[in-house]
Amino acid sequence: MPTLNRWKSKSTNTSLYRAYMNAALEVTGMMAGQRFPLEEFMGNMATHLSPKEGIGLGPVLEKLEDGNYVLTTDGREFFSRRLTDQPMQIGRTTTREEVLEMIRLIVAASPSEGWEAFEVDFPSNV
Repeated sequence: MPTLNRWKSKSTNTSLYRAYMNAALEVTGMMAGQRFPLEEFMGNMATHLSPKEGIGLGPVLEKLEDGNYVLTTDGREFFSRRLTDQPMQIGRTTTREEVLEMIRLIVAASPSEGWEAFEVDFPSNV
């Protein structure tokens, strides 16, 4: 089973945490339409499972019956636009450099300080 690393940060309203989420979506294949038990990386998905009425979007994540999550069409656009100068939520940006650094930390052979390793079983996406 592959081993990845998760960030133990509790501060979720930061550019680095947004980069962490974008990185997790890339590493898991979710940005490419794959499904994954995203709770392995973070605990609270409630704000992403509900419509984002303030910006005219439906939910950005959908939880499947098997416990895995998938990105919705709105979700792919929402998370992609965080990397632009026109995010869907004002001030909620991150940079590609921050995302790449988070990817490096997620896939590192051993976790950095403030991180922990976990084994992951990637679901079949057939």
